[in-house]
Amino acid sequence: MKSLRAKLLALLTVTILIAATLQAVEVFRNAMREADAVFDYHLQQLALSLSNGEFGLPGFGPLGHAGDGVDYVVQVWAPDGRRIYVSRPQATMPDQAVLGYANATLDGQPWRVFSMQANGRTIQVAQPLRNRQALALTFALDAMLPLLLIAPMLLLVVAWAVRRSLRPLRVLSHELENRAATSADPIEPDGVMLEMQPVVRAMNGLFARTRKAFDAQQAFVADAAHELRSPLAALKLQIQMLERAQDDASRAIALRRLEAGAERATHLVEQLLALARADLDAREASAPTPLAEAARLALSDTLELAQSRGVDAGLEQDDPSIVRAPPDGLRVLVRNLVDNAIRHTPSGGRVDVRVHREDAKVILDVDDSGKGISAEERPRVFDRFYRGSGATPGGSGLGLAIVQSVAERSAATIELLDSPLGGLRVQVTFEVVEPQPNGAGAS
Repeated sequence: MKSLRAKLLALLTVTILIAATLQAVEVFRNAMREADAVFDYHLQQLALSLSNGEFGLPGFGPLGHAGDGVDYVVQVWAPDGRRIYVSRPQATMPDQAVLGYANATLDGQPWRVFSMQANGRTIQVAQPLRNRQALALTFALDAMLPLLLIAPMLLLVVAWAVRRSLRPLRVLSHELENRAATSADPIEPDGVMLEMQPVVRAMNGLFARTRKAFDAQQAFVADAAHELRSPLAALKLQIQMLERAQDDASRAIALRRLEAGAERATHLVEQLLALARADLDAREASAPTPLAEAARLALSDTLELAQSRGVDAGLEQDDPSIVRAPPDGLRVLVRNLVDNAIRHTPSGGRVDVRVHREDAKVILDVDDSGKGISAEERPRVFDRFYRGSGATPGGSGLGLAIVQSVAERSAATIELLDSPLGGLRVQVTFEVVEPQPNGAGAS
């Protein structure tokens, strides 16, 4: 399980440790350089202090320890090269060296030597490097100690800062956890940190879509329950009439009415399921689809209905242009238009389907020779379960609502016009998808 707080703490801890390590190394190196400079300065000052000394006077003995636990050794040479003074006669001493600073090795041990001339004499002060390095190391570690103490404290401060910075996330999480399942009220984005505002706005968008879907579901369930009540009650009544039939003629009439009622109920349920599929959020992805092919399949699906009602339904023009739409949804759109036209066309009537192109548009026309729809009622026919004054019995009032839902998903427009056949023309206009040079549809 990934944790933002743990990731931030890990990254900041690593950053602080790397920075502390680099700083500690630099402090250590600076401390060592400064300690060497200080010790060299001490050598020089000690030599200067001895430049006027009378080494031959009684009581001028060895220098011994010069302080700070560091051994200093002094030698003095006369102008003629004779060594006239040494502070450690019993020790092996460096030979007379060039003036200034130099390094020497005695008995396998490194020494630091400073030589100068004063009053014709050569004064030399030497110090074992091992002693001064040990003391320099002590100084360097002392200089690093505050940094070593500050680093853990800084890590604690960072942990506290990360925890405090993520507190708005915990508050938001707590609010979402305690939110009712049906609540879709937006979260005020101005009340959160700037970095969290895009997330809050996206969540508010999700809440709005959820509310819309929930309201649509509630409306659908209420409408479906209302619309199913009538055909089911009619079926129950027709069954009772069939049971009470006294002769074969009455029984045959009741049976035909029962079959018609069952057919109407089946059609209503199919339309309800089609509308529910059209309203699903997880919709079928749009893709380049030949509109004429969808028209041919729709006519094939409604062939039996057209034959049973004595309606001549056919494809009069089939332009091969490609449109972007969900393939199955496009077939449902054309099928509902043709189904609706057939049901509103009297026996012996005609339904014509045309797919043609005008510039960058592909147009689907479905014409029928029925009674048509008055101009006053046309704006309302896309409402769910709406049936016009001249609607034929058995309709569900969902066909055009399903068509509109699929058209919206396909970025298409719908117009209701007067048909040359005398009834209604439903015209659906799509954007054409031009083929790419390799022959494939545009992605």
